[in-house]
Amino acid sequence: MVLAIGSLFLFMTGCILFRFSLDRLMSAVVEDGYSSRCDLCDTEVAHSMAELLLRGLATASVDSTTGDIFKSASSVVAAVKTELENYLLVRTESLIHEFVDGAQDHSYQLMKASTRPTEFLSDLIDDFVASKRNLLSHVSGFLSSESRLNKIKDFMQKMEMENVWTLDVRQATAETILESIDMKCIFHCPENFAEQDKLADHRSQCKFRVVDCKNDGCSISLSAIHIEEHDSICPFKALPCEQLCEQHVMRCEMDKHCATVCAMKLINCPFYHVGCETAFPQGNLENHCSKLLQTHLLYVLQASTRQNAAVNDMNQRLQLLEKAQSLNQISGALDVRSLTLIIKEQEAKIKNLESGIKAQEAKVKKLENEFRSRNA
Repeated sequence: MVLAIGSLFLFMTGCILFRFSLDRLMSAVVEDGYSSRCDLCDTEVAHSMAELLLRGLATASVDSTTGDIFKSASSVVAAVKTELENYLLVRTESLIHEFVDGAQDHSYQLMKASTRPTEFLSDLIDDFVASKRNLLSHVSGFLSSESRLNKIKDFMQKMEMENVWTLDVRQATAETILESIDMKCIFHCPENFAEQDKLADHRSQCKFRVVDCKNDGCSISLSAIHIEEHDSICPFKALPCEQLCEQHVMRCEMDKHCATVCAMKLINCPFYHVGCETAFPQGNLENHCSKLLQTHLLYVLQASTRQNAAVNDMNQRLQLLEKAQSLNQISGALDVRSLTLIIKEQEAKIKNLESGIKAQEAKVKKLENEFRSRNA
């Protein structure tokens, strides 16, 4: 384990010294007007770091003026911004120099900076914010209050509106920090070129070049190394229908498509309620009804027969009730009023059944006409 750590330490030290030597060499050539460096980096990481810088500045400004009636966050933000920039510059430079000089106590921090730069920057900003908190912030418990978080959020919005620290400037600061701590060159391009045309050719193919998403409707731009990952989740990506219809549908519209207009959506036959329990893709509706026309006619006729039988049964019951109007037959059971209500309810049911029969007869006639016309 010790040997492995020592080997890693020597390897990283060698990489850093090589990089410093190479940077000095290329800087000397730049002064003579012969060199250009590819300064592209991972835009996603740089943007996240830029957002951390804004929140850190807002937090430090709010915490340093808590309870101070003579100062506000706006009155100190310019000075705090300068302090924050200097603090980050000194901390990143000292960390690298101490590691090069053999201070293994900082090896974990540098490894973290090289592999998780956003997390590393967050730690540095937290240290800076802690150094700016005044006594009242600590004593009052203000740090954990909802009021503090709201003030920080509001001040961030105010800074953005007033361009206190614009996004492009923060992005440039973040990229500078990223290049200085990314010793493994995971998040930025270290390539140097002696000729401008070679630099241009490289930038057109560099994995950190900014590209636009090619999916229609998507306006996202990001580093080329992330384009495949984005494409796998992009809501505007056109995909083959999940239900295997012939259409291509945007990922964000897939669920709606499958549940509504997809030709492969399963539906019940229109004659389901009279006996046809077949389910099929809705695109096959016309073909299904055409092939099973006679079967559907039979279902309708059977349903009509059942309804006629039901009407006859109701008529028979009504006749029995009419015969039972004798007081001797209904004494102790029903009075005249309740019998009248029962009769009215039965009449209403009979009318509904008669209406249903008429509707079914109309459907049967229509289907018979269609059947005759098809066979004509």
